[in-house]
Amino acid sequence: MELKNYQKAVIRDLERYLEILMQTGSIETAYRRLWEEKHVPVGPGGMPRYQDLLPGVANVCLKVPTGGGKTFLAANAIEPIFHALGVMQQRVVVWLVPSDAILTQTLSALRNPAHPYRQKIDVAFNSRVEIYTKDQLLSATRFNISAITEQLSILVLSYDSFRGKKEQLKARQENSSLAQLAQALGTPTHPVEDADPTALLQIINQLRPVVIVDESHHARSTLSKQMLRDFNPRFVLDLTATPTKESNLISIVDAIHLRQENMVKLPVFVMNRNNQLDVLNNAVQMQSILEAQAMAEYRNGGCYIRPIVLFQAQPKGKEDAATFEKIRTILVKNGIPAEQIAIKTADINELKNADLLSPNCPIRFIITVNALKEGWDCPFAYILASLANRTSQVDVEQIVGRILRLPYTRKHPVPALNMSYVLTSSNDFNETVKGIIQGLNDAG
Repeated sequence: MELKNYQKAVIRDLERYLEILMQTGSIETAYRRLWEEKHVPVGPGGMPRYQDLLPGVANVCLKVPTGGGKTFLAANAIEPIFHALGVMQQRVVVWLVPSDAILTQTLSALRNPAHPYRQKIDVAFNSRVEIYTKDQLLSATRFNISAITEQLSILVLSYDSFRGKKEQLKARQENSSLAQLAQALGTPTHPVEDADPTALLQIINQLRPVVIVDESHHARSTLSKQMLRDFNPRFVLDLTATPTKESNLISIVDAIHLRQENMVKLPVFVMNRNNQLDVLNNAVQMQSILEAQAMAEYRNGGCYIRPIVLFQAQPKGKEDAATFEKIRTILVKNGIPAEQIAIKTADINELKNADLLSPNCPIRFIITVNALKEGWDCPFAYILASLANRTSQVDVEQIVGRILRLPYTRKHPVPALNMSYVLTSSNDFNETVKGIIQGLNDAG
């Protein structure tokens, strides 16, 4: 798997920033000069000034639209960062993710020797790579001074492992399993407040990791900033499709680049229906039509595609709310086989271990609330049928993003299979989606 042209440009931006940083020794100067080289001023009328959220530590952001391959970019960014910083030993990466869904997905990709993400990292580090979970770190499983010195260590962790109250205690408390490693690392130069010298957080702090923050717009709270400071990072790389005002952007990818590289299904068609039942029935009908077209293409030698509908249900609470249980009941009553329906919520995960891209997988309808808002990618997801009222632009953009990835990153002979579809009966949601889609259309 090779980098797309726009992804190569992103990595070049990162490498140039690092080059200027090493030449000048100034985080802010490197940021300003990078944009000046692109003939973009920093300040009024141009890019925002650098936000020094972590004094003394470069914290920069790559803005890549949903479907643009942020995880693959992160995998390609690790080697240039360590090379520029001159780190040859104890190369540690803290790879932070905001949810269990993204955690599972990232771990699966990075641990699979056949996956393009892991293959890229293996090539860059001569296959001397170890991927750790929080539990492995707490128990010191293959996590010792020899391993850390001789390999690239990637610690895939959720935000809440270090900023949540219960999990935060685990990360800060005394840990006899890590005592030997703590002794080998010596006295901390930057002791973490309220953390035992053998605590996992203190160990990570002493290793001075490079920190990759996936969906970094979620890491802007006071607790999140303190978490990053406690890590004592060498460098922080943010990745997001929806940066905040505090994001120090060094590379920006427009939607037009994704369309040119056949990464996304565009245009997006938004259809407003009279009520929720119409949304549900139309989604089922549309799925059937798309699948018939996909199967005809497959029989003619095309790629296998099984179009999937994402039903966004309302949270429980209201008597007439379209909750996930009610949606499943209606689908089954309308003749949809139960094995074709899966629920994915914070408490229920019927997608676990399901290979949605396999011809043997029966799933055609996925019911969620917010669990698929971020970090879940399935190119077969074509239709978003929203039975919930979502007015936040960021919220809507992330939900719509779940149906944007184009299968096999190539155009298909049937035009309908190169597009994505949104069904809604909510005027607020519809207006917000219209604004986002107009922005995508303006970008090509």
